[in-house]
Amino acid sequence: MTAEPTRGRPRDPRTQSAILAAARTMLSTVGYEQTSMDAIAREAGVSRPTIYRRWPSKAHVVFDAVFGEADVDEVLANTGDFETDLREFVRAVCEFWRDPVVAAATMGILADRHRDPALSIRTQQLLDEHTRSRFAALVHSGVDQGAVARDVDVDMLWQALVGTSLYAVQVQLFEDVDDLAGRLCALAMQGASTRKEKR
Repeated sequence: MTAEPTRGRPRDPRTQSAILAAARTMLSTVGYEQTSMDAIAREAGVSRPTIYRRWPSKAHVVFDAVFGEADVDEVLANTGDFETDLREFVRAVCEFWRDPVVAAATMGILADRHRDPALSIRTQQLLDEHTRSRFAALVHSGVDQGAVARDVDVDMLWQALVGTSLYAVQVQLFEDVDDLAGRLCALAMQGASTRKEKR
């Protein structure tokens, strides 16, 4: 029995790559507010409908263009030395927030979500789930190494490190990433230390 041919042409992955690259280019040159679906389409050499067939809004395109490229596995190494791994994670997060394209995308998407509470980006949830699970594995390795209390609040530790690094880099404009990472890591280690456990 011959299979029925599929309708329409398969999507060319090169088109998607061109669109994402165009979005990053627009963010770096004109910023989030001036980036539009029309501008992305012109830069990528495609039509607006081509973009809308893949993403429902500018915020979704921008999110995939910036955060979809993040290498979570690289910044969440687990070498067996928890404090060193934690410091490297925090330093990598700070460097990530410092990237002008990341900064433009982050602030722009946050502003859009405040204007439109219904804006939902499923990709963001999936990215958070993957990153949090890897971070939890890192913290659990710290527990196994005896460096972290067994009752540590992993989710709050995640929120504190990622949220504080964003605020420090984007609002307070910290420039010494190594110093910032070291201080945040030291503070986190004090709060998560096994010294807090009752003996």
